[in-house]
Amino acid sequence: MKILVISGFLGAGKTTFIRELVRRNAGEIAVFENEYGSVGVDGDVLKNSAETGQVNIWEMAEGCICCSMKGDFTASVLTIANTVDSDYLVIEPTGVGMLSNVIESLNRITYERIQILKPLTLVDGLSFQRYRAKYTELYLDQIRNASYLAITKMEQASAEEVRHLIGELRKINPSAEICPTHYKDADDAWWEQLLRSAADVGEPKSELRSATPQTETQLPDTFSMEKAYVGAPEPFLLFLEALIRGRYGNIIRAKGLIPAGACALRFDVADGRYSVRLEDPDSAVQETDQNAVAVFIGHGIAKQAIRRVIHQKNIAQRGKIRFTAAVNQR
Repeated sequence: MKILVISGFLGAGKTTFIRELVRRNAGEIAVFENEYGSVGVDGDVLKNSAETGQVNIWEMAEGCICCSMKGDFTASVLTIANTVDSDYLVIEPTGVGMLSNVIESLNRITYERIQILKPLTLVDGLSFQRYRAKYTELYLDQIRNASYLAITKMEQASAEEVRHLIGELRKINPSAEICPTHYKDADDAWWEQLLRSAADVGEPKSELRSATPQTETQLPDTFSMEKAYVGAPEPFLLFLEALIRGRYGNIIRAKGLIPAGACALRFDVADGRYSVRLEDPDSAVQETDQNAVAVFIGHGIAKQAIRRVIHQKNIAQRGKIRFTAAVNQR
């Protein structure tokens, strides 16, 4: 089994990229997702994608495979490699995971049945400067340890803006191959090399950490609501407008699937923008009693204010709502 790690900060578009990868590849692919929140959302997106068909999805939530869940992560990879008859395993670490730590863990378990491919990091061009300044060590680690870099969210940018960003990325990682276009416009040869280029097994690049002592990086908090619902679509759309304007805290990322009256809405929030998709009413509403969830990632999350807009069934089950504050300690 060949293993490809798809890295990138919160909201960079990792799940969308994996859907495109699966669509373009004739081999069988399994996906291992590590969700930062206490419940998973993106696994259902891949499972239910008409473009990707049937994909084996493995999910690990409420923890980070690069630090607190290293042991569980390596055990899971070995289990998948020995029980799933897939050509490839695509690993999607949480957006706040250190790519160097993921690589280090994988290097320990390489054997004849496992081949590690060169990792790829997606870079959200619109958020590059802001996230590099706020989450410097983590953000640069993801870029520095990638063999391939692909830029997202820059479809409307000028050619000069794209060239400038590529120049900045080359300063951070001179050896990485940077996709010069949006990945959906890349030719077949670019996609094929992602699944055949073996990684150099060695120490991950961590110059930033070794150069000077680093202070603790305050990672975003997460707030997850299972069995979530709203009464109608219109108030929820107004809620999303207020959310991206900071009324409910500094929300970096939010996503979920919730019933809204007679329909079900799948929503996604990243970098001050949101999208909403109407799910098939005949199937989605019936399934959302089990799959309905809303996840918020950010700083200073206004939990009580959000609960006044998004409700929960069986609210007495307090264990279903989890709020965690994480500090990246190294």
